[in-house]
Amino acid sequence: MNGLKMFRIADKGSEKMQHYGKWLIRIAAVYAVIGAMIGSDLAGRKDYTMVPGHAHILVVGWLSLFAYGIFYHVFKEIGMKRTAILQAWSSLLGGGLMPLSMLIYYKSENTFTTLLFIVTASVLLLAIILFAVLLFFDKKLFSRQ
Repeated sequence: MNGLKMFRIADKGSEKMQHYGKWLIRIAAVYAVIGAMIGSDLAGRKDYTMVPGHAHILVVGWLSLFAYGIFYHVFKEIGMKRTAILQAWSSLLGGGLMPLSMLIYYKSENTFTTLLFIVTASVLLLAIILFAVLLFFDKKLFSRQ
């Protein structure tokens, strides 16, 4: 009977974080397609001025969101649920909007685009900091059960 603990049903908090994980992975796939299309366009036109935006869409939008999604799928038991939910939402917002605001900023540098870039980059930075907080301070995350 003791071996059946592995198959116990996850609680609602675990299901919620897995739900966020699925959405992070899905949005990551959208950014992978966007990044690949921008890269194809850059290569086809031999115009590499937007490479930083293209790279950030792939790294932040695709890789980071995918990694966070896998994290929430694998680590089902999270004690700091509010922190995790805030991290997931700030990742979705910052991970998607920062690369796009970067592209807008490079196309039209003005006060509005500068502020937009700073705000979205700050949201992304918050997501990264919250992820580190979860990894180092959530006692339930790496505990053996």
